[in-house]
Amino acid sequence: MCWSKNSGVPERVWKCAAVFSLLLCLAAAGCAEDPWRDVPEFETLQFDCPVPGGKFLDDANFVCTWSLLGPLAQTPGEGSRLHTEHVAEEALLNGNRRAPRGCFWRRISVRNDDPELPPGEVDFSNVFQSRPQGGKKSVFYACATLKCSRDYRGMVLHAAACGQVKIWLNGLTVYAREHGAENLRAGAAKLEGIRLHEGCNRLVVKYMDDGKTEPWKRKFSIRFADATGNLSVIR
Repeated sequence: MCWSKNSGVPERVWKCAAVFSLLLCLAAAGCAEDPWRDVPEFETLQFDCPVPGGKFLDDANFVCTWSLLGPLAQTPGEGSRLHTEHVAEEALLNGNRRAPRGCFWRRISVRNDDPELPPGEVDFSNVFQSRPQGGKKSVFYACATLKCSRDYRGMVLHAAACGQVKIWLNGLTVYAREHGAENLRAGAAKLEGIRLHEGCNRLVVKYMDDGKTEPWKRKFSIRFADATGNLSVIR
């Protein structure tokens, strides 16, 4: 209902109604924002860049601590479905959300001590094998929260995955690839113009077996650098 000065309603009443309507509009606008903005992961990761003297990659330069969700079954005959939402508000997913029926959360922190293995490789091939869909063509999510002491603009995101992958940063899609790769190096991408803002930044990875890559090759890696190639440290 709309009131005006000429409607016969006392001025004090229509002014109160106008203020109330404004508050409703502001509340509605707030609902469009990330409702989980102030609900980080169980643990936030401190992000710093550049790293003085950092020249050689090791695990500290990658996001190695994640909350993993899965497995969600893919429906046969429906193609990739990479851009189909398998979990409500998947772009804003975090480890504090309740897992859908049949799935569960798993906390994983990767440290590759073997010098023969590439640094930062997140291998979750065996994490979900005991579940009914664990060994089949499935959908998985990985979530992490990066805490920055300042704004970082013009960053470069280096991402690699053996399966189909979609990546969101603060609810915005920054990368999607609908075909898997035999190894991480073949599935690597360099994404420029990335911004990390001061405070908490939510990173969500959606990973899907594409039917060509074996389930035991469920691997991905993510790291950041600045525009000149200086490495970041995530701890």
